[in-house]
Amino acid sequence: MADMSLSKQVVPVITTISTTKTEGSTQSNLAYAVFVLFCFWVGTQILSLMVHSPGVLEHLAQGNDASRPHIEMGFAVSTVFGLVPFLAGCAVIGLISLALKFYQRHHF
Repeated sequence: MADMSLSKQVVPVITTISTTKTEGSTQSNLAYAVFVLFCFWVGTQILSLMVHSPGVLEHLAQGNDASRPHIEMGFAVSTVFGLVPFLAGCAVIGLISLALKFYQRHHF
């Protein structure tokens, strides 16, 4: 596992009431980091499930109609037509959000 060191204590020894913004932002940053790690964990579990269980993606893509031909789809084909468009869409949405963020920051 990765060694993670923090510059401040996670749980303060003496609790004082303060109105500074840094204390709340530290807790929210930690909560966000835990959420992101959870999302990465779920993503790796889903990818691991798809890699280690052959035929699941093909079965989900076919449906139950007997009149359609049986499709044999390899891992490379499912990656190209599934994961690559998803990552490209995420990149496009990220670029649009960055452009909007910089546009709002420089014009307001």
